[in-house]
Amino acid sequence: MRRKHFLNTPELLVDGMCQAVVAQNPILRYDPSYKVVFRRQNTDSLVPRVTLISGGGSGHEPAHAGYVGKGLLDAAVCGAVFASPNVTQILQGLQYIKSSAGILVIVKNYTGDKLNFGLAVEEFRAKTAIPIRTVTVGDDVAVPRSRGLNVGRRGLAGTVFVHKIAGSASERGYSLDAVAKVSQHVANNLATIGVSLDHASVPGQSVLTSLGAGDIELGMGIHNEPGVKILSPQPDLTSLVDSMLSHILDQEDQERAFVDFGLDLSQAKVVLLVNNLGGLSVLELSAASSTVLRRLASQYGIKPLRFYSGTFLTSLDGPGFSITLLNVKETPGGQKTEEILSLLDDNDDSLAWPRSAQKGQVEAISIENSVESGAYELPTLPKVAIPGDIPRFIHMLEKIRDSVKEQEPKITKLDTLMGDGDCGTTLLTGAEAVLKQIQANPPNDLSAAISTTAKIARNAMGGTSGALYGLFLGALASALQELFAAGYTIQISTVADAAGQALETLKNFTAARQGSRTLMDALIPFVQELKEASMSKQDALPVLEKAFAAAKFGVETTKTMKSFFGRSTYVGAHDESNGDASSDATQGLPDPGACGVVAVIEGITAALLL
Repeated sequence: MRRKHFLNTPELLVDGMCQAVVAQNPILRYDPSYKVVFRRQNTDSLVPRVTLISGGGSGHEPAHAGYVGKGLLDAAVCGAVFASPNVTQILQGLQYIKSSAGILVIVKNYTGDKLNFGLAVEEFRAKTAIPIRTVTVGDDVAVPRSRGLNVGRRGLAGTVFVHKIAGSASERGYSLDAVAKVSQHVANNLATIGVSLDHASVPGQSVLTSLGAGDIELGMGIHNEPGVKILSPQPDLTSLVDSMLSHILDQEDQERAFVDFGLDLSQAKVVLLVNNLGGLSVLELSAASSTVLRRLASQYGIKPLRFYSGTFLTSLDGPGFSITLLNVKETPGGQKTEEILSLLDDNDDSLAWPRSAQKGQVEAISIENSVESGAYELPTLPKVAIPGDIPRFIHMLEKIRDSVKEQEPKITKLDTLMGDGDCGTTLLTGAEAVLKQIQANPPNDLSAAISTTAKIARNAMGGTSGALYGLFLGALASALQELFAAGYTIQISTVADAAGQALETLKNFTAARQGSRTLMDALIPFVQELKEASMSKQDALPVLEKAFAAAKFGVETTKTMKSFFGRSTYVGAHDESNGDASSDATQGLPDPGACGVVAVIEGITAALLL
């Protein structure tokens, strides 16, 4: 049965959350256009210390906006529920915290977050010359090494330790290298596992899948991703905690011994966090926390040096909890135990960290706590105008929209079976937004048309797909400008060369390749065949048709592939945990992302037929 909500409009929920955070902390500001919560700064000059930014999809409150404040983050960028913020949002957040000492970006290990933050960082660094470092947090130990070989460990509640320690280091005046070093050390020494009685209920979604009445899921992700094992019947709390601790501390488990706590665990030095995933009562969470403390002592002889229990990073109303252990034992070349502990103990004035408290009169949000922002703008780099048939370009966008609209139900159905169900609708949203805005304000030249298309697509689509399409199209526009400036004429061979360069740029931001069961299985053969066929000096249409055929064949090959990227990576994990590694729920079905690429190419081909 679907759980009820007071508000079922996700956008209003995110906006209301940000307003409430700022209303409770007078040093904060909120940009409602870009969903950025940030510390009040003197915008006329650069901040003289290292500044910190983080963020991700909403639904994990109090992360990330609740950790903005002196001694913690300088800014948090809030995406839609369970979806990464887009590049433009992140660029706006970086603009608010410009620093002469540099910026540290803290990202949870999810594809959409890595792509969007990575793209924003590269663009901001290139155009402002402000030094930026990135720390990616992956603390999950539930998914075994062999399963998450390409995607890595998911970022969970341990991320808040990185926020806190990095924030304290920044406030003490550490250099960018020093802040990044201590943050990476903490990230490397985190281990987290969660458990839940059921899935979280996402506002605005009519369908809620539920576990059986007597079931409990071990290792469930913070976006309703499947865990590694369904326990049925539900074990008692002590047995459950023992299983969770074993996943973290069993040094002989080569699939999950991600952190070296030492051979003699009684000598381990750890910080413990028991985190509410959102739906547990304080009473039940406290009982779980005391059980964790008791079993750590009795089974391993471990007495944590610090202990935190509460709501730190949630999965909406997920009825579960997670256990995080931070290894603070000194290692050669690592950080000192006392340094890490003292950084944790430093005072801060964020809303969510338990050692801080809001002081002074609490007021409702007012104009003094809010900002009105214009569109984000970076310094303009020299751009070469490429003459082109803009009406024909718009006609191509119409054909792409038509093709995507026709294929959307199929793509959405496929993604519902193996992902979060938004691949088709997201692509259609992007295609329609591009067409509408380009028609309303046609660019003057081809390079501007493609660059504008990239920007609109990444903003309208958001998440992983928006970042991938935006990155490829943006790199395509840049490559075409370089080739045109070098004396090349714009013909099919030039476009093929530019597409090859754009593909190489895209590969710098994702480890997905052919055989990974992603949109790359259609895009890579398309670009490769486009380059090869264009060398034959044929007209554009036959060259494109050959490349289109290669992309369609790439889609067909995904039917027999195993998932290694995205949320479909975790589909079928239940079968593997029960010893059936051959079973994969995605077998026989094409990858929805690859199908989306083919839909776009089909539209381009149709436009050239006329």
